[in-house]
Amino acid sequence: MGEILSSITGAIVNLVIFSLIPVLWWFFRHRKEVGFFKWIGLYKPQLKSQWWVLIIFAAVYYFFYSFDFTQLIDAKSLEYLENSASVSGNAYAGMGAAAIVPALIENFIANGVAEEILFRGFLCKRLCSKFGTVPGIILQGVLFALMHNILYLVIGMEVSLWYHVLMFVFTAMGALLLGWLNEKIYNGSIIPSIILHGAGNFISTMLAVFG
Repeated sequence: MGEILSSITGAIVNLVIFSLIPVLWWFFRHRKEVGFFKWIGLYKPQLKSQWWVLIIFAAVYYFFYSFDFTQLIDAKSLEYLENSASVSGNAYAGMGAAAIVPALIENFIANGVAEEILFRGFLCKRLCSKFGTVPGIILQGVLFALMHNILYLVIGMEVSLWYHVLMFVFTAMGALLLGWLNEKIYNGSIIPSIILHGAGNFISTMLAVFG
């Protein structure tokens, strides 16, 4: 029960923090033009590409997400990550089935909804509007990856420069794919990326718990 309450609290805090800038930006600049949910992309997704494009995307995303990039990490960084309390998935180690509900809350709300609102809903759409769809998608991917690098540095994660490079490349690629899914395959709704982001993180956490 304690883990569930902790996950709910963390999810609410994340959601508030990540939504603060988008809400304020919308309130002071766009509230008279459009509702917040539509502006940020929280509306029903509609496929605007051919169905086979979605199939190709699914295959690419599956192979990208299932690729074990830990085999590229240096041994010292990998050992540190496997034992660090700062790695969210490690918090659920040894909990078994009791980890499912708190992990669902954390992965879908704290990660999926909160991060997608800020990066794919706010940043990606603003950048696409200013620089064009493809440059905007690429730029938000770069910023999303840099956020993870900076976070690791701020909390003092003892990982190598090579790990930072790998994390940047793989995180940027994941963000690029999520942005592409929303803006090029669907109708700008961020719900597809919320579902995919949350599910991907949840599966990774469950693999850490039961693997």
